[in-house]
Amino acid sequence: MIFLILGGNGYIGSKITRELFNDGHTVVCTKRVNSNLSRVDDLADFIRWIPASIDGIEASMQEIHYDYVLNMVCNYGRTNVLYDGVIEANIEFPLKVLNTIVEHGTDRFLTIGTGLPDEINMYSFAKKIFSEFGKFYVDKHDITFNSLQLEMFYGPDEPKDRFIPSMITKMINGDPVETTLGTQRRDIIAAEDVLKAIKMVIFSDLSGYNEISVGTGVAPTVSELVDYIWQETGRRSEVHKGAIPMREGEPDCVADTALLRRIGEWNPIDWKTGIKDMIKQMEDREDRK
Repeated sequence: MIFLILGGNGYIGSKITRELFNDGHTVVCTKRVNSNLSRVDDLADFIRWIPASIDGIEASMQEIHYDYVLNMVCNYGRTNVLYDGVIEANIEFPLKVLNTIVEHGTDRFLTIGTGLPDEINMYSFAKKIFSEFGKFYVDKHDITFNSLQLEMFYGPDEPKDRFIPSMITKMINGDPVETTLGTQRRDIIAAEDVLKAIKMVIFSDLSGYNEISVGTGVAPTVSELVDYIWQETGRRSEVHKGAIPMREGEPDCVADTALLRRIGEWNPIDWKTGIKDMIKQMEDREDRK
């Protein structure tokens, strides 16, 4: 198969790019002028990069028919500018791509969304809006549009500013840690299981519009997660729960994995096993420095 991947240089995007390439598929990825391609440097001679623009995609479609388009673009807007880039990256650009590929006869599209409630922030709201456009295209143009509602994922090589690796790093070093009370429940899923879910959906017989929850189906409290990391890193840090106020309306999030279990074998890694392995890998990396 021939895949077009939007955001193939990101954390999950680079992993699915590598996975599909290793499975023998042809992979084309979009990139912006200032894109960091370090995660896929070793694939530079084997996959094709095209500009992250409609002109760039249309030009590629003059010679390539894409079997499937994967939207791995995620912009959380973490700057001091109101909703900086969130609307353009999570709605405008992928919507223009969706319109373009449907015009050219590609009828299968997968997008990564979030398991967070729709209106908790602009990121989750934008992802929901884009999925609604997907539903419209399914109704009007008879395509397949799969929207993956992804729960909190983790992996030893993920960006260090994310919650779980930042907690692990601080506790490995014995640094003091401040958290909220952490009463909210979160379904946490290993990155390798996210890849399995994506591939299960891509190669399934799903058609039409589908919202697919991607998680383990088990949701410890954030407090339980922090306690477990503290225990597994040797209990060296002082942990101050409640030092950070909880976000208003903080939700509990747990995936309904019924659809994943219907389309294939779904046995995700237990969160304690996955976190323990992640800690071990991060400790080994620190020891090698």
